[in-house]
Amino acid sequence: MVLLKDEIKFDPGFIIHLQAFIPTIEDIYSKILRFKNFGQKRNMFKNYFPRLKTLTNSYIGFYLGCILWAIILKQEKNQPVIGNLCYGGTFDEDTLYEVDFVKSFAQQLPKDVKYYLNESYTVEDYSFKILDLYREFLSLNEGFVSCQNTDDIKLPMQIKNLTDDKIENIYKMVKLVVEDGQFERFFELKDYIL
Repeated sequence: MVLLKDEIKFDPGFIIHLQAFIPTIEDIYSKILRFKNFGQKRNMFKNYFPRLKTLTNSYIGFYLGCILWAIILKQEKNQPVIGNLCYGGTFDEDTLYEVDFVKSFAQQLPKDVKYYLNESYTVEDYSFKILDLYREFLSLNEGFVSCQNTDDIKLPMQIKNLTDDKIENIYKMVKLVVEDGQFERFFELKDYIL
């Protein structure tokens, strides 16, 4: 099954829709914590909560999308991959820092919602499964520092061979997300790999 008629890109177009996670979170919390009065902190948190929730879900969806895109790339046997900005770099534990940060924040956010807003908020269990799977995927591929062609990409063991229909669905979803930047759409396909 050949889906990719053009060049095989490491990034199908996701990056233009991403907002830097760690600096954004740090900026928001520095603004909240600037206030001494709890009422002011609560109001600031209330204002930022929708953005925090959206950013977190978007990043988890992005990670899921990266795994799904890798499944598409693996369909193209022994083809060069272009645009891998990680190629030639160095892999160490710092490479996993962002995904670990996102996971820690996803664990902390419900506590912050309870503290500031006295409301319940839950991050879906599947979000943590996606984060763990993405961390494994990133580690298995050593941050993609050696990825030059599709055969260099390694998928976690739990990812089984998918039917042609599912592969086609993934491809269609990737194209849709590249157009609109709504990474949360990938959650519709989470059961393909979880």
